[in-house]
Amino acid sequence: MSITIIIPCYNSEKTLEHTFESIRAQTVDDWSIVAVNDRSTDSTPDILATLARKDARITVTEGSGKGASAARNKGLHGITTDLVAFLDADDLWEPQRLATFMRLFGAKPDMDIAYSRYAFFGEKPGDNPTVSTVPTTPLSVLDLMRENSVGTMSNLVMRHSVLEQAGLFREDITHGEDREWLVRAAAHGLKIIGIDETLLHYRTSIGGLSTDLEKMYDGWRKSVQTATNLDALPPVHALKSAEAVYLRYLSRRALRLGMPPKTAVAYALRGIALSPRGFFSGGVRGPLTLGSALASLIAPRMMRYALANR
Repeated sequence: MSITIIIPCYNSEKTLEHTFESIRAQTVDDWSIVAVNDRSTDSTPDILATLARKDARITVTEGSGKGASAARNKGLHGITTDLVAFLDADDLWEPQRLATFMRLFGAKPDMDIAYSRYAFFGEKPGDNPTVSTVPTTPLSVLDLMRENSVGTMSNLVMRHSVLEQAGLFREDITHGEDREWLVRAAAHGLKIIGIDETLLHYRTSIGGLSTDLEKMYDGWRKSVQTATNLDALPPVHALKSAEAVYLRYLSRRALRLGMPPKTAVAYALRGIALSPRGFFSGGVRGPLTLGSALASLIAPRMMRYALANR
């Protein structure tokens, strides 16, 4: 079973080589890379050219400069491998990641799309204690509207054939394009299964795409519209609850990233106003998020960080 890895690259000179090292460290070698240089203005093109000269499995192509989704769609053009994976140019994989997914796709013919647990990091893996959770059942549209357990495009692995049903990535969405695509996939009945093993390290840093919370929220709304168009929208009460859970997620994300305290508080209060039951669902996460957000107004930054990762 072979796999193609699509990597969109834009001004990635600081992290690109480490990302490629994590691929070369994989315990299997039946992989190829399509790296899409999306009109970078730093030394990214030179780094990519050097990497491609050293390894024939690496192909470099030029993007349109229209963003990561357009770059991924360009990378998908013409590939023929059984599986497709995506990796952003600043994230890192565990060495056994590809072997694990190849084995599972071979053993489970009903698995269409897969993902794993992931760990957050800033400068190097292990500097942030936060690790995602993986549901025990395949993801539904409602699951995806709550908190997207896949978390990032770097976590997506799929059979090549599912693209015929779910389509390509929407190029008009810059934040949350992975959720919108997954909503489409779930609405078409494709099975999205998580692996309860940490196989990805997801970089978060102030100023990155993942820190623009309002655009992430707008991407969430676009996913709602997609579900509506596909006649897969959950009932109104369930959707309100899901939106409150998503606002709780944005509040926690603001805390993790050390954003201004009022940002975390605002998202928490919006979630509670929308659906108290939804915001406080799932055990202690709701009370902890609210308490951490309020405490962040007076606590030192280090304490806010500790509270956010409890």
